[in-house]
Amino acid sequence: MNYFYALLESLFILVTLVLLTLLLRWRLVLCSEHQTLFSRLVTDFALPALIFSNLSRQAIDIEKLLPALIMMGTILIACSLGLAAGKILKMDKKSLGAFVLVSGWGSSSTLGYALIMQCFGNNPAAMQDALIISELGAGVPLFLLAIPLAMYFGREHADKRDMLTSVAEFFRSPMFIALVLGIAFSFLKLPAENILVKTIYSLLGIIGDSIEVFTAFAVGLMLQKIPFRRLLPPIAALFVINLIAEPLIALGGAHLFGLSQLEDQVLVLEAAMPAGAIAAVVAARYGCNGGLASALVIAMYVLSLGTIPLIYLLTISI
Repeated sequence: MNYFYALLESLFILVTLVLLTLLLRWRLVLCSEHQTLFSRLVTDFALPALIFSNLSRQAIDIEKLLPALIMMGTILIACSLGLAAGKILKMDKKSLGAFVLVSGWGSSSTLGYALIMQCFGNNPAAMQDALIISELGAGVPLFLLAIPLAMYFGREHADKRDMLTSVAEFFRSPMFIALVLGIAFSFLKLPAENILVKTIYSLLGIIGDSIEVFTAFAVGLMLQKIPFRRLLPPIAALFVINLIAEPLIALGGAHLFGLSQLEDQVLVLEAAMPAGAIAAVVAARYGCNGGLASALVIAMYVLSLGTIPLIYLLTISI
């Protein structure tokens, strides 16, 4: 089960980096005040490079957008379920915002890519589907919805005008600029063998690869002591939404719209990914409860060790 080993490897890397961050905190090399720095390095530096690098080199096929649209719908439903569950659990506004974010967005572009490669043997068609589903199906809603939501829930007093202001701020952000430029450059078809183009993309690749380290540092610096009794209800609710409901909703959408078997399997696996660390970073970056979000991300990674193999077996058997 190569995919299971890939999952273990990704979990080991994330947890180890977080533990190293805690060690650096204990040694006073890092402190909680640095969390904002690493969050901004993710959202304003590494993530824009990753977005542009991935999107600008992909020819966007209109026929391939359907799985991405199903992924968008799945995320919106999951966020709605997260909002309802958070209100039932009587979460405060900042915790509710964090819970909604981790309910909707999983590790589709980090753990997801690794698992797709393991499951489909570097099949180019599978990787293209994964890229489009992740970058457009999950990435676009992250940029257009998650960040304004995080801004809205992260502020003490916010109304509709604040939401509009949040959206306007996003349209000036490095992530949105990278998104627009990435899509625009995808139509230009730059010569891949040109020395200048290769050098620029190598630089962007190095910057983009730093996202895992910066994200883990941000998560580790967000972690704080939370009584287990307080964590148990949100963990249980998020487990149902993130690891059970999302892949099943995606599976239903795939069958409803008649996707090919390969698109079906890739979509469901991407939807089955545990809550993404990037969601915790965005939550903290814009004022939501980053400590709760980071604790929930770690919990979902551990629980996904049992759910992802089951989801994979379900997709190949239907």
